[in-house]
Amino acid sequence: MTSWQTLPESIMVDGTEIPINADFRASAAFEELMQDPTRTDEQRVAEMLELYFTSQTMPMLQTLVLEGKAQALFEAILWFYRCGKAPKEDHVASKNEPRPYSFAADEQRIYASFREQYAFDLYDVPFLHWWKFSSMFAALGEHTEMARVMHIRTAKFENGMSAKDRAALRRAKRAYALPDLRTDAQRDDDFAAAFASAF
Repeated sequence: MTSWQTLPESIMVDGTEIPINADFRASAAFEELMQDPTRTDEQRVAEMLELYFTSQTMPMLQTLVLEGKAQALFEAILWFYRCGKAPKEDHVASKNEPRPYSFAADEQRIYASFREQYAFDLYDVPFLHWWKFSSMFAALGEHTEMARVMHIRTAKFENGMSAKDRAALRRAKRAYALPDLRTDAQRDDDFAAAFASAF
C-alpha cells in the first residue's frame, strides 16, 4: 500500500534528525564521486559531506561520529541516495558489466530527454527532489536519446547475430562508450583475465 507521503529532506540517525541536501544535483554528483577511482576514500568522505550537508550541520555530524555512530550515519546517507530502498541483493554487478549511464558524461542527453518527455528544464529548475528525479529518469521512454544510448551500452552480442549486426552494434558501442574509470592496475588485471580466457 502506497502512502504518498512528503519526500524526506532529512535523515534519521539513532533518533537524531539531520537536514540533507535533497536536490538531485547533490546525489547525482555523489554517484559520480563514488565511481571516480582517482579520489581517495578521505577525499570522497570530505566531498560527500560538502554535497549533502551545510556548515551548520557539521557539529551534529561530528557528535554522532564521536559517539561511535559513523557507520549508522553513512547507512542513513545511502538510504537517502537509494531513495529509501534496500540495496539490491538479487543482482551482483560484474566489474566488466558496462555502465548504462554517467550523470557527468551524459548530462546533455539527460537534459534533452527530460525536455522531450516531460517538457521539463533541468537547468532552470531551482530544486528537484532526488527521489522525483530518479523516478523520472528510470521512466524515460525508449524514444528518448538517453534510453536509446543506455540500450546500446548494455546490449549483448547474442548468438545468431549476423556479422553485419555485430559490426553495427560494435560501432555504436564505441561511439557511445563512457570514459574508462578503471585504474591502470584494474585495466591490467582485466586485460590479463581476458587474455587468459582467450586460450
